[in-house]
Amino acid sequence: MRIHALSLLGIGCALINVAYSAAIALAPRQTASPEIIPEITKFVESLALAPEQANEVAAKLNESAAALNLTSAPPPEAKLRKRSTVLATNLTCWIIQIKFASNSCEEGSTSYTTLSTMNWSKTCWLKPRCIVSPNSAQDVSITMKIIGFLNVRYSVRSGGHTPNPGYANSDGTVLIELSKLRAMSLSSDGTVASIGPGLTWVEVYDYLAQRGTTVLGGRIPHVGVGGLILGGGLSFFANRYGLACDNVKNFEVVTPDSNILNANAAQNSDLFWALKGGSGNFGIVTRFDMYTRNDLAQIWYEVRVYATDQTPALLDAIENFQMNGEADTKAGFVFSATTDVTLVGYIYGGPVSSPSAFSAFYDIPYLGHFAPPTIGTHHQLVASLSAAFSPIPARHDYRAVSTGVNATMYKAVYDFWKTQALAIKAATGGDASMSFSIQSFSKSAVDHGHSAGGNTLGLISQTQQWFTMLIDWSNAADDVAVRAAGKAVTDKWSEVSNSMGFGNPYLYANDASRDQNPISSYPPGNIAQMRTISNKYDPKQIAQILQNDGYLLSKVP
Repeated sequence: MRIHALSLLGIGCALINVAYSAAIALAPRQTASPEIIPEITKFVESLALAPEQANEVAAKLNESAAALNLTSAPPPEAKLRKRSTVLATNLTCWIIQIKFASNSCEEGSTSYTTLSTMNWSKTCWLKPRCIVSPNSAQDVSITMKIIGFLNVRYSVRSGGHTPNPGYANSDGTVLIELSKLRAMSLSSDGTVASIGPGLTWVEVYDYLAQRGTTVLGGRIPHVGVGGLILGGGLSFFANRYGLACDNVKNFEVVTPDSNILNANAAQNSDLFWALKGGSGNFGIVTRFDMYTRNDLAQIWYEVRVYATDQTPALLDAIENFQMNGEADTKAGFVFSATTDVTLVGYIYGGPVSSPSAFSAFYDIPYLGHFAPPTIGTHHQLVASLSAAFSPIPARHDYRAVSTGVNATMYKAVYDFWKTQALAIKAATGGDASMSFSIQSFSKSAVDHGHSAGGNTLGLISQTQQWFTMLIDWSNAADDVAVRAAGKAVTDKWSEVSNSMGFGNPYLYANDASRDQNPISSYPPGNIAQMRTISNKYDPKQIAQILQNDGYLLSKVP
């Protein structure tokens, strides 16, 4: 058979084409990478990651775009996307670990175990999905960008002294814990102290005592800076200088939408007002600039221990002090009764021994001293109180209620409290203990707040008392019974005070329990103003929607 040369050439070309096609079919496909969604690109660029990390994060987010609902148009203001919660939280923690490395951790690490159990109350030893420990305001800002972009829940912890579960730690969320924000400095003229929220008050007072000054802050050594100030901040020297929040010159704050701002009388003055008592509704404060009080560099104090049968006489003396206390605003006291003894601390803002302001107390017999009469520093006073608190971790709760001034009312509720305290102690086999504390807040303290530019609390301009009751116990099985006993006492306060005409709706946030709503006790006009400010600085309402829990405006009816 004769085959034409051209035919052979055609067959050869065909065979070559078949071989080439087969090779292409068997070779790995070189597909083009899908185009990164612009919103993802913009977000990743804002994180300032290394190029390899940025590409990895962008690709991972792009793969999950549909589940994260990133394929639709950006949401309008005041709304957040609906997304796959578990995926979003896992990706958030993954990005946080890429960005912050050793300053972040997840369950299984030693640092996670330590950080998740740093809260004062064991009721708050929870299991966040991951923990981040920012080093700076910029780190906080980036953390909030990640949280806001992926629409995940978070909680914030300064000192973690709240006993309310879910407020300063929470299960399955991102915990932003501020223990690394510990910077302290004093202005060149010594009038302003800059304080990081990761510090405790005893550390602040120690630093400032070495420099011959102090600031108004917490009375318990291990309470953190941030939560106390944002809740108002009752101090030993409130009668003279008002609340701790009234002594802030400037807040450096990361707003929920990640902007870093200064809030003071001249800049963002509406936010400045809102942060004074506004709790965690307006952002994460990364620095407090506070006015120093050089006149409190040397103070006098004494803490006496009394038998319980002297408590009624002490309550009479408290009324006497409150009714006449405006004569000397340097004087203040601390009163705490237990079922075993009653302690009264006398504090005077100056180096004056046995001030006459406490004359109503001096003739009441006492058993001895917890702290002897001392002329010393603010730091020495607070440090001396460390011995009053057990180092053994326990479950805690406290409750708040406010009233006018009247010793007959005090004694009626004290009698009821004592019955409840003894009953719950017996019911828990001697484990649960309850305290009964009268905290005086004078008219001069209220007026100082007004003169300092005002705060959110809207306090009545009159002397009042802010009762608090600390409850300690060990067994989780007793939670319901113990908390019910505490609630019965505050209910009794409301019943008696209202019937006698001494009712006061205000609830001090730093002493309130999880079922109480202190923000709702503020005047309606203040609440409305706070909401306006919240919408201005947090247009997507991230703090209200994504913050796990707390005394939030969103919980106010």
